[in-house]
Amino acid sequence: GLPKAARVSHLKSIMCLGFYELVGASSGDVVYLALPLYHMAGALLGVVGCLGIGATCVLREKFSASQFWDDCRAEGVTVFQYIGELCRYLVNQPQRPGERQHGLRLAVGSGLRPDVWRSFQQRFGPVRIVETYGMSEGNVTLFNYTG
Repeated sequence: GLPKAARVSHLKSIMCLGFYELVGASSGDVVYLALPLYHMAGALLGVVGCLGIGATCVLREKFSASQFWDDCRAEGVTVFQYIGELCRYLVNQPQRPGERQHGLRLAVGSGLRPDVWRSFQQRFGPVRIVETYGMSEGNVTLFNYTG
């Protein structure tokens, strides 16, 4: 939908520095980010999160399901930050050779439906998925560490 204003405190912004560490990423990771930077998920969790752990951030102006795996291979991507529909777009793409030849080890985001979750892992390999909820306006944030 359209962007909406969200009140984000300075403390919450600073806490975003630790986001990727919480989900298991480190300074050696390369994070693929195609989310809008006007959204908290893109700007604070994505970019600021990369700064917090010293990871490389690969910014894509617009998400392209048809180019995603080629981008991942070309840039050495190890972590993908998604909003649930992005994973569905990938699963709905026609199958192509080399879909399992990538370095992606972690996908983190929110809104991933259970059927897409299963299809994503079956098709693209053993990528660990960490689902989060309530990062923007919530007082409590939930993480699904167990899958």
